[in-house]
Amino acid sequence: MNMNMNMNMKPIIALMLSAFLGIALADEPNDQLKSQIQKAEKRADGLEKSVKQAQDSTSELKKQFGELADSGKLQQQKLTELSVKLNALEERQTALGGSLDQLSRDTEQKTQTIDETIMTRSKWYGAAIAALLLLLGGCYWYLRRRNDASEQSLTAQVKSAIDTVRSTEEKIAKSDTALADSLFEILNKLKVQEMSAVARGQVKSAEADHHLPLKLADEIHRMRKRLSSLPEDTKGLTPLQKSLERLESELSEQGYEIVDHTGMAYTENLSVKARFVPSDDLGPDQKIISKVVTPQVNYKGVMIRMADIEVSIGS
Repeated sequence: MNMNMNMNMKPIIALMLSAFLGIALADEPNDQLKSQIQKAEKRADGLEKSVKQAQDSTSELKKQFGELADSGKLQQQKLTELSVKLNALEERQTALGGSLDQLSRDTEQKTQTIDETIMTRSKWYGAAIAALLLLLGGCYWYLRRRNDASEQSLTAQVKSAIDTVRSTEEKIAKSDTALADSLFEILNKLKVQEMSAVARGQVKSAEADHHLPLKLADEIHRMRKRLSSLPEDTKGLTPLQKSLERLESELSEQGYEIVDHTGMAYTENLSVKARFVPSDDLGPDQKIISKVVTPQVNYKGVMIRMADIEVSIGS
């Protein structure tokens, strides 16, 4: 289209120049004519440039118009897509609104049902609690009366048990006292027999018989442990204490000594039969003789029986 305009414009410009030249040849000299021709050519060149610029501007405008048209189509397409999405969102919102309404109605109905159930159960629970409280009150009253009677009975039973224990302890003390007296009498009889044999000139055995003194030492040790375990206010303790002292004195006169290691610190140089028991009450490396099973017995300063002991070791 631009080329056609250029071809149409050139004959028009040539005719205009010819007409102009013809008029100029008739009226003016050659120099002036040439000058006018040059001016006309310059004007023609200027017009041609103006036309070309106009054509370029027209082309640029057409190009921009085409781009705008394409952009408009793209924007229209995007608007269409957005419109479709908006419609879909509106439909989903409508559906969601319906679901929320239904959920609200269901929730309200369930809440009402739960409230009615709670009210009904509360009434039943209240009645049950009242009945339970009455039952508990009755049970408490019955148990209180029974407990009072039981306390009186228990007090009587405890008193009876204490009296029985005291009576038993007193019997034990009396029994041990009688045993110590009997052993003392036996020991005296043996002593008298030995003295009579010596007086009659009978030869005494070169080796002494330690069987009876060892039995006496065991009985004295046992009664000493029992004596320490009895309460101080137990009747009969004083006679038992005196009987044991008299028996030990008689054994000592005959050359026998009972060695009790209870409470002593254990050392490796002790001649004893020892069993070791761990204890949390002692410190590290502490060793205490906590129990004597059978005591050590010496005769005239010489050990005739080794002690059997139990040693507690600190951890």
